Amino acid sequence: MTLRLQSSWLLEAVSEVATVDSVFFPIIHRFSALNWLSRREFSLSVNAVTASQAMILRAWLDGRNGPFSDKNLQKFNQQIKNPLDLSMNPFRAWKDRWFDRQQLDYLFYWREAAFEIEDEKQREIFWSAVYQIMSCWLSNRAGDMQTVCQPDEIMGLMLNRHGEFIRGREAKIEITNSSLDELEARNACLTVFPLVFADEESSETTLQIIFDAWQNGHDDLELPRRELRVQLRRYQISIERPNDYHIFTKLSSNSQIAAIAWSGADLPPTLYEQELVKPMQKAFEKRYTQSRLLMKAVDRSSDSYDYLLLFY
Repeated sequence: MTLRLQSSWLLEAVSEVATVDSVFFPIIHRFSALNWLSRREFSLSVNAVTASQAMILRAWLDGRNGPFSDKNLQKFNQQIKNPLDLSMNPFRAWKDRWFDRQQLDYLFYWREAAFEIEDEKQREIFWSAVYQIMSCWLSNRAGDMQTVCQPDEIMGLMLNRHGEFIRGREAKIEITNSSLDELEARNACLTVFPLVFADEESSETTLQIIFDAWQNGHDDLELPRRELRVQLRRYQISIERPNDYHIFTKLSSNSQIAAIAWSGADLPPTLYEQELVKPMQKAFEKRYTQSRLLMKAVDRSSDSYDYLLLFY
């Protein structure tokens, strides 16, 4: 089940209860879900499921780290004029499956070049730009679209986009990568739990897996795939068996409002109401006196809806 976290819908619903000045995400495993939300003027605390996602969140959401410097851009964003030795490329098994030969040359070069960047925050911005470039290349390949820009040009565009994105971002932000058991409740107006269900691999999950393998310098996708599944399994919710929501109530205990968000398809809303909403209402009833379930139809032909359950 692919989560479509509709942030504007979330804030609109919550604004009927309170003015939001702080938001806490105890779990998040999709960087793109926070793109819009990070531009709002309130404090944001986010706990990423994986270390690489935490790195990308730091690079793109925390404007205090500044943009990638012009000096580093000139030094580390070089054009490769002659093909590199493919036998030396640790990602050569990806050729024609995920990337073409030229792209593999740059992925090899960019990873090696990043270790020469002395400032860790600058290195993370550079690495996070590679994540965005991978996303473009993989999307183009999936859609059989031609890549117009040269790799060094798209790197320049991504780093410029990063600088524009973080400009003016001054609100307090905290990014962590901890297990739920290690987290403590935040004094936040709103705590949001995007539900994670057991699911088939999505295009964004594949991107995460490939990026993790790239960052670790190998082409074996099974290792990061297993590691991601192990990490996500800790947070997965099932509609086929009882769930323990104690950690949810614990982490939202200092929040005025708690929000549970999920997307569902091929299952009727009444099933979610019976198997998820009612048990959660019972779990949260000692902390919150009221609850409200909102739904948005995405595709009625497949019973595809987005759900938002508020406690306040």
